[in-house]
Amino acid sequence: MIIFLNGCSSSGKSTIITAFQHTAETPWLSVGIDTFWAMMPKNYIMYGPHSHDGFYYVPGRDGQGPTMEVKNGEFGMQVMHMIPQVVSTMAQNKLDLLVDEVVLEEDLLKGYVRYLSEHTVYFVWVSCNLKVLEEREILRGNRGQGLARMQMKIVPTLDWPYDFTVDTTNASAFDSAQSIMDFVRKNPNPQSFKQLQKRWGL
Repeated sequence: MIIFLNGCSSSGKSTIITAFQHTAETPWLSVGIDTFWAMMPKNYIMYGPHSHDGFYYVPGRDGQGPTMEVKNGEFGMQVMHMIPQVVSTMAQNKLDLLVDEVVLEEDLLKGYVRYLSEHTVYFVWVSCNLKVLEEREILRGNRGQGLARMQMKIVPTLDWPYDFTVDTTNASAFDSAQSIMDFVRKNPNPQSFKQLQKRWGL
């Protein structure tokens, strides 16, 4: 089984996953873009000398203050398009997986839908109020300020179906994890990825 948590930076996905793993009666593995960032040479991410071939930050400003975008080069795209294949291989070996992702581009989501079509996938949107996102961004200190706001601008343009939505604005990680567990328990046949597979002819 795969529970795919998608949401903006600082929305609380990683802490939900930690709470889920602590509470679950069986082992769940966490995997996502941060897993693969950790595998990469440091000089290919963020502000490293080769980051324009991997993943790099582009700072800017808008009417609300500083902004930040994550861009990727050829090596970065190669890594991103490989992740769904790795997740599929793990699932084929009967591992339960929690996917921690920020997927806001149709092409990237298509990769997941294509490679995970044979698996049971719960597509969960992790929502959060922008003010709280920005506060978390400051407190974390390891995310460029304005990243969440830039990502939130994209969200209304996406019309993807989700099996479940959890709002972390006021809910704790453990309460959010429990609500996801309860939904999965009561709904054995998730539909979102199936609907997307049909929509895109994958």
